[in-house]
Amino acid sequence: MLHHHGQYYDELYPGRVPLSVDLGPGHFGVELFFIISGFVILMTIERKKTVREFAISRAARLMPAFLAALVMATVIRTLSPVPVLDTPTVPQFLANLTMAPALFGQTPMDMPYWTLTYELVFYIGMGLILALGMLRWAEWFGLLAVAVGCLFIATLDVRLHHRSSIVLLVYYSNFFLIGICLYRIHTRMTRPITWIALVVAIAVTALGGGERSFDTPGRIYLPLTIAFTALVWFAISRHGKLLAWRPLVFLGVISYPLYLVHVVLGFAVIRWGVAHGWSTIEGVVAAGLVSLIMATLLHYFVEAPGRRWVRTALGRRQPPANPRLAS
Repeated sequence: MLHHHGQYYDELYPGRVPLSVDLGPGHFGVELFFIISGFVILMTIERKKTVREFAISRAARLMPAFLAALVMATVIRTLSPVPVLDTPTVPQFLANLTMAPALFGQTPMDMPYWTLTYELVFYIGMGLILALGMLRWAEWFGLLAVAVGCLFIATLDVRLHHRSSIVLLVYYSNFFLIGICLYRIHTRMTRPITWIALVVAIAVTALGGGERSFDTPGRIYLPLTIAFTALVWFAISRHGKLLAWRPLVFLGVISYPLYLVHVVLGFAVIRWGVAHGWSTIEGVVAAGLVSLIMATLLHYFVEAPGRRWVRTALGRRQPPANPRLAS
């Protein structure tokens, strides 16, 4: 959020006095996010017996807040267009409902939403592994995905085969794999392949990042990946309790709706402030506060109740295994 409000905003709306702190590297939060996702999704899916259960849990977790944020972003962009983003269209809105608009030739309604497509592909892949009853071999599938991604980069132009690169998780499968390996370590279910996969997943970042990471060279990407891996490792260790500070926990609670609303909403606040003579730091603070407030409201009035409603609505279609016991 600080990266977008304090640095990336100026890429789209030149004219503000730059902050004294360079927040440009904030975009690397995506890589950290994917590592955490790999950890959390394996943890989640191991508790599910069927793909249907896993799909319901993901839909309940993601869709209510996403739909509300998508409508809000569409309205804001229609009333206050954002540079580099065209005025929303009906086909674009409909494609965004799938969370994978790029696969339908459309752009995301809000800039951070591109990561949702990679998440969705990862969910589908994990769902297939669950359906095959091969979660135990998750590291092997991860290594296969990394190998295919490296081959793709070596033989094809990723920019010309954008949709295929998304489906194959090119440049990002290794971060999901790191999270998977860290989960195995956390649950003390490591095997030699776990450590091999972890080393390989980290090592391939020496080749550098892709377009989304602004073609970061390996000399930066590799140490950064090691640092992120160490950070997550620390967080899941017994020492990670040091991070359980209430304000941080609260930010974790509202992190998904905050991710969904902070760009379009925050940019609108900053633009209004600039028009009224606010300083750069005042605009960043105001945009952050408004985004936090909106994310909090979305969590308590949309995300949490929506999750319960989706689980109830979709779960009731599945009859209990023992009706007499259930009654």
